[in-house]
Amino acid sequence: MRRMINWFCKCGHIEPDVMADESDIRICSSCHVAMQQDWLPRVRRDAQWDDNTAVLVHVTNDPSVPADARVRYVGSHDAKLKPGYERRYLRSLREVEKFEREQNVRSEMAWYDKGTARGFDDEVFGNKVTH
Repeated sequence: MRRMINWFCKCGHIEPDVMADESDIRICSSCHVAMQQDWLPRVRRDAQWDDNTAVLVHVTNDPSVPADARVRYVGSHDAKLKPGYERRYLRSLREVEKFEREQNVRSEMAWYDKGTARGFDDEVFGNKVTH
């Protein structure tokens, strides 16, 4: 499997950010000895989000409340809770996707790609852009 690595040698020569397989061998250009691979660690992220990063919605099951008002999408985590509503934290992408299917909605925050600055429903020259 190819991964991003750094090649390093005992003489101190380093070749950073190289794609290589585990079985690849590279000879040092300085001392002409086989270099060693330094496998870069994978970025680890928590699967569960904490209260500050979770998606928060206010939900009620009160039949007297109209169906389109039973879920409130609040702008911040410290928003006041209306009587009869409860806080519901969506702590993982799987929970957000399930909620989206149940409510037939889309979380722009969850689907926004910071790298490309594109949302789920973005279009470029009339073509839908997908992640």
